Amino acid sequence: MFTTIPVWEVDQYIEYNSNIMIIDLRSSSSYQKGHLKGAVNLPYEEYDYWRNQLPRDKTLIFYCARGGQSMNVCRHLESMGYHVINLANGISYYRGKYMVRG
Repeated sequence: MFTTIPVWEVDQYIEYNSNIMIIDLRSSSSYQKGHLKGAVNLPYEEYDYWRNQLPRDKTLIFYCARGGQSMNVCRHLESMGYHVINLANGISYYRGKYMVRG
């Protein structure tokens, strides 16, 4: 089973883990309004196009608006052998210092 972390723990991953990739699954317009520092935008709707292009040597942290889409992606990618982490409840609850506003 993949790991799910509460939103307040993501700051520790950003600060202390250099071998991560943070992926924002929201639309590009939502991403542009605000996202986690260092996050790349890979919209959930385009999952079939980008799912096989992810690095296998990194821990992948996924988030969406409320946590449902990221949980689905984590479940599938873990079955493909990726090391994934889901951000519980999505970015809408994040109040940490690594939010980049658009």
